[in-house]
Amino acid sequence: MMSLIANETKKIALRFSTWLYPLIIVAIIIALSASYKSFVPDIDNVQLLLSINSISMFLVALFSIVLASAVVSSEFSYGTIKLLLIRPYQRWQILLSKYIVVLMYAIILTLFTVIMSYIIGGILTSFGSLTQDISTSNPTFSENGDITNVGQTAIDALGSRLGYFTIQLIFSSSIAFMISSLLRSQALAVGIGLFLLFVNSIAGGIMLMLVEQFQWFKYIFLAPLYYVSMYANGLGMEVKGLSPELAIGVLSVYYAIFMVLSFLFFQKRDVSV
Repeated sequence: MMSLIANETKKIALRFSTWLYPLIIVAIIIALSASYKSFVPDIDNVQLLLSINSISMFLVALFSIVLASAVVSSEFSYGTIKLLLIRPYQRWQILLSKYIVVLMYAIILTLFTVIMSYIIGGILTSFGSLTQDISTSNPTFSENGDITNVGQTAIDALGSRLGYFTIQLIFSSSIAFMISSLLRSQALAVGIGLFLLFVNSIAGGIMLMLVEQFQWFKYIFLAPLYYVSMYANGLGMEVKGLSPELAIGVLSVYYAIFMVLSFLFFQKRDVSV
């Protein structure tokens, strides 16, 4: 199994896009940091990190989904799937190794983005304290207009956001991975994966607004996924009948279903190319 993971890691490392994505993220971070510095001269790197978090993490999700959407379907597109299956491993082991490498890349890209945001922000602005109260620089408000994060430190806010983002990232990447395992066309798999990413920000938001009127909407994965993404962006909201715990629970059920479908279909599918 470890040899499969090593082989898949090598495949991804040899892709040009694997190294291009971090470079794009760094370029965006530099541009955003410079822009914030010009508008808010006294901002420090910690405040900046929290301010650009939603944009930088969106890029991480975007690139992770592209990778997850292509990791299996590309084997069919390039005609290399048979070379994989003639090796002395079961199909589920091959698919699992690809999935593990996709998640590894997504998590590493997330950590890389956070670290580079902190370092670049510090160089372009100043290095601030991770224990500072962020309720003045990055306040969150309740429906009544009250500040809800009084006394919250930057490290607590960052940890919370990264925790929710990790859930969002794993779930979104898993959907893309399932699509990749079901389709032969790499372009189609990537296209559907990106479509779901963008449609969630619209359809998920609409469903979330309707949850209070139609309680069953909260069991459609788009609503809890959007709900979790709001917390990942530091914009947690109160929705009657829905809590972070319930949203994560619903997503966990869908996650299990998607994973089972991915492995079942890959076990049974025709691999003629």
